Amino acid sequence: MQVVVKPPSDPSAAGHDELQGIGTGDDRPPMADLAARPWLTQGGAVRGAELETLGLSLYAGHPELSLVNLPTAFIETGVRLLKELGTYVLAGGVLEDGDIMQMRADLPYLVGVVAAPGTDGSDLVRVVLLA
Repeated sequence: MQVVVKPPSDPSAAGHDELQGIGTGDDRPPMADLAARPWLTQGGAVRGAELETLGLSLYAGHPELSLVNLPTAFIETGVRLLKELGTYVLAGGVLEDGDIMQMRADLPYLVGVVAAPGTDGSDLVRVVLLA
């Protein structure tokens, strides 16, 4: 058995045009608009797993990171993602409301950061999977 992957960087992929607007520049929609799109909803927890870092506020003075509505099949990947972002923060990096980060050089692996609902982003920010 093989698995074929069509990344969103492929011009024939669904969402390719939308991905182009996420890049840098004036065409980028605000992060809050991206987070509200149906398949990116990171409002309140609705289903699946909820992941959150513990210790970034204590050791780095940085808001904790949260990932919600994650299908349980992706828990290990979600944990690795938050650990990678947490390592970035502990090394001096800052993730703020509205940020978009490219996680890999070889694939369009984009995550965004938005203030968690009901907060100003000073204590808790949500990680939003973009591509």
